[in-house]
Amino acid sequence: MPTTVTLGPNDVVSGRPFTAVEMTGRDLGILHGILADVRAVVVEVEEGARHHVPFQKLVWKVGGLTHRLLLTDIGRVRSHPGLCVVGFFGDKRPDKDGRLLDEANTEIVAEFHKYPGILAYASLELPNDHWANMVLHDDPVDVQFWRTSEMHAWAVETLSPLHYFNVRIHNGILTSGIFESPRIVIRKTKYFDYTTTGDMWRAERTL
Repeated sequence: MPTTVTLGPNDVVSGRPFTAVEMTGRDLGILHGILADVRAVVVEVEEGARHHVPFQKLVWKVGGLTHRLLLTDIGRVRSHPGLCVVGFFGDKRPDKDGRLLDEANTEIVAEFHKYPGILAYASLELPNDHWANMVLHDDPVDVQFWRTSEMHAWAVETLSPLHYFNVRIHNGILTSGIFESPRIVIRKTKYFDYTTTGDMWRAERTL
């Protein structure tokens, strides 16, 4: 297991721009946009404008970019006073075929039935074939259960180094329910650099 570098709130890491504090602000803006998608879909379902089946992925496009959302329990998403948030951002390697990642993602999502704390999973296509992913769950311990998934572990350990230059994973909370103008507060960010020679470089920043 490679050593994890501990970063302070404002520490700068030379040669690794993906760890810049400014990236956290940029990512937060994207996550808030995804959260707006969740709110909009919940409203559409409640008003009868959209049909919803638990665990069924919804897909639509805005400005040519794909939005995806899977809700496992729309009632709990709506009523929870402050959901936990996981945000995933990665710089993809342009020479890799993304179909293997897509297939693994489909299998991981299919396992959500085993983890009842996971209430929503959303993906947003970004320019240049990049994606942002967000998971909403109702307790921090849910993430620990999710990590017991063999498919999830295989994707993290095998696919991520092959398909990404680097990855940022944010863990945080919503300050209130989704219809009470919540803010996403990031409490911890993990960084993984797969371009280093030898062991992977990894760091953690607590905010």
